[in-house]
Amino acid sequence: MKVEVAITELRSVRLALAFVDAAWLLPGPGDALIARLGPYLPPLPLMLVGGDGGAYAHFQSAVFAALAALARDGLQRFTVDLALPPPTHEPPPF
Repeated sequence: MKVEVAITELRSVRLALAFVDAAWLLPGPGDALIARLGPYLPPLPLMLVGGDGGAYAHFQSAVFAALAALARDGLQRFTVDLALPPPTHEPPPF
């Protein structure tokens, strides 16, 4: 599964936005996807955003969802492929 993601700042809060189908914007499937995406992204709050303007997150997301819907076209996105292992974030060996 490939997921488009963007790192942005909304209302002075830096967060990751993952653009997904509406089926993922529910408790259960959304929680599972957030857990799967975690190792692939920097340690930032993560919000799932649907094409219809809906959103799901582990935090109060109503204000952020509205802003994300407005800013979604101007964001620089990248793709996370969940079929590949996550990158290692190990410190250098020296």
